Amino acid sequence: MKLVSSSAIVTGAGQGIGLGIAARFMREGANVLLFGRTREKVEAAAEELNRTMEGRARAVPFAGDVVRAADVSRAIETATREFGLPGILVNNAGTATLSPIIDMPEQDFEQVLDINLKGPFLFMKALGRALVDAKQPGSIVNISSLNQTDVTDGLGHYCASKAGLANLTKVAASELGRYGIRVNIVAPGVIRTPLSEGTGLMTEAMKREFLARTPLGKVCGEPDDVAKVVSFLCSELSSWVTGETIAVDGGNHIRGIHSYADTLGITPSKVG
Repeated sequence: MKLVSSSAIVTGAGQGIGLGIAARFMREGANVLLFGRTREKVEAAAEELNRTMEGRARAVPFAGDVVRAADVSRAIETATREFGLPGILVNNAGTATLSPIIDMPEQDFEQVLDINLKGPFLFMKALGRALVDAKQPGSIVNISSLNQTDVTDGLGHYCASKAGLANLTKVAASELGRYGIRVNIVAPGVIRTPLSEGTGLMTEAMKREFLARTPLGKVCGEPDDVAKVVSFLCSELSSWVTGETIAVDGGNHIRGIHSYADTLGITPSKVG
């Protein structure tokens, strides 16, 4: 598969889906800047990828915050210095907490909207400008969620951020298309990652819900299931695709997503 560029940036790349995407890009011959908040994680991830890829491509770690414009600019500058101006961007960094709206701390709402929506905006703005100025085509993939269209109790801020990201992506696809820059969404269902396994969501009750609602008959997918679709969208094979959303969820969207809050027994607190 021929990618549209030999240089890429992946955010949230220290583990899970982001790390899987970076690994897939490197198998296809692209050098990758691994952007993440935790220096130790992205450095360890880069070391492991560089060891396993045996010179096929190179990974460079970068510790920063997606909601800081200065960090975003420095990341693009670093990738350009190391590999050349990146023609591929994957906005994968994301976060969520679980809380009914009436109990949700304002700071949780702000943090989720910042990371999930402002972060992709800052990266698309900065790299989009750089690509336009350089007259270089490219491909941007935003990692969203089934929650961009279907809501889940307890995830009001997350659902709002992903719905916003869906429309932001379409606007970016419309504005940047004339410059040969495509912008698409991959919307994963449940994927096996350190986050999904370490937050208490993968209880036996939740696993039964996932299994019952997934036509392909598995509890969850793997990071590389997402990475393969992202690679397709960043390759010449998808040259006529932009502003699109591809669900990578084993068919979960067909049967409808469940409520984490109901399954886990989380209800709004009562006062008085």
